[in-house]
Amino acid sequence: MPAKAIVAGITLVIMVMLLVCMTEYFLPLSKKAELDMLCRNALLRMENNGGFSSADSMALRLKLEEKGLTDVAVTATPNAGQGGMLTLLVEGDYSYNRITALFRRKDVKVHMVYHKSSMSRKVVN
Repeated sequence: MPAKAIVAGITLVIMVMLLVCMTEYFLPLSKKAELDMLCRNALLRMENNGGFSSADSMALRLKLEEKGLTDVAVTATPNAGQGGMLTLLVEGDYSYNRITALFRRKDVKVHMVYHKSSMSRKVVN
């Protein structure tokens, strides 16, 4: 009987460790999805407005910093005529504390990039 309790305890510890590790691996994926969503909305605004103003760039940078990214750099086409090419390049770093070995944690920095091009157009409903 005591052997079953020991095996159950070890199994429980291993399951908890796997759950924590899997959760920590999905943190950067979640941040990348948030980055992509905000940048895609910015690119859609760029298409409608024919470019990206410095105020829009600053607003996007602040939103990304609120989400936890650091060293955010936004490079975008300031203005383009209808039918012209628009480019949005956003780079930032996401730092988080992750398990690297049994009972060891380390700060990890992940560099995230969003780089897309589109055509300037006016959408009329």
